[in-house]
Amino acid sequence: MNQRILIIDADLIAYRYAAANETRSIIATHLRYNREKVFKNRTELKTLLKEKSLEFNPEDYSIQDVQTASSVSFALSNVNGLINRLTDHTWADKVELYLGSGKTFRHALALPVAYKNNREDLLKPLQLQEVRRYMQLKHKAVLIRHIEADDMLSIRAYEELAKGNYPIIVSADKDSQQSQGIEVLDFTKDDWQGKVIPVVGSLRKDKADIKGDGLKFLAFQVLAGDKADTYKGYELSKVKYGPAKAMKALEGADTEQEILQVLIQEFKLLYPDPFTYVDCHNVEHTEVDWFDMLDIYWQLAYMKRSMDDDSSFVKFASEKGIYVK
Repeated sequence: MNQRILIIDADLIAYRYAAANETRSIIATHLRYNREKVFKNRTELKTLLKEKSLEFNPEDYSIQDVQTASSVSFALSNVNGLINRLTDHTWADKVELYLGSGKTFRHALALPVAYKNNREDLLKPLQLQEVRRYMQLKHKAVLIRHIEADDMLSIRAYEELAKGNYPIIVSADKDSQQSQGIEVLDFTKDDWQGKVIPVVGSLRKDKADIKGDGLKFLAFQVLAGDKADTYKGYELSKVKYGPAKAMKALEGADTEQEILQVLIQEFKLLYPDPFTYVDCHNVEHTEVDWFDMLDIYWQLAYMKRSMDDDSSFVKFASEKGIYVK
């Protein structure tokens, strides 16, 4: 009998409930006058100064972050409650949790800007490691190395699908929206309605952001990049480009083949001539062309679908009848 397999992004759950279990504030000290005041955050400080027609100059202040956590038992209880509710809601026969750990193959790619280089100064919840350890002990969360937890969610989902089972990915991460043919459930929403990701998919504007699903959204990420992960497919191009142009280029693509052809067409537009650049590892690359760039940014955006998946654009495209080079 086919089984329903719940495959959970434990990273997001651990962070969410560890963060919810603490209060944060800042102590801002004006260095010249040696006066200090407590604010909820930096925005509140800047707003107060603006209301007084004063300018915020970072060099005038010493700012101390303050974190105060409640008993960790509250966070652990919330984690248990969520996992139990998800299991019951989806009628899951089996539940798997995955946690990411350390750098992955993406950090080693020849990028002009280091992958996820904006997270070193990120203030992490005080109880994050304790919640993660608890999830490993209580819920058998598996610690993943060398690839991201998002890759593992995708891999396990496609493995179970190939067996004839019904996998359900539980994640609020946008990367899960490229999982063609897999049901994805966003646990952060009030209405827990899983969605089977379409094959071709679509793009839509959401305020200042562009969201989507299916192969079209994956292609959009390859071109437009991901601010959170600090990359964009056009960052070394001399062509004026951006998310709006990437969306417009993909709008008329109605099949997987057309989407892949648009990707090829756009990277040829972005990088018409071979060039030289120095990557974030201080390595010089010469005679780099459009395909080299396409391959790198595909590897960044694409989530692996099997343990031996090499994240090759050529392989993926050839399986769809598109042959490159």
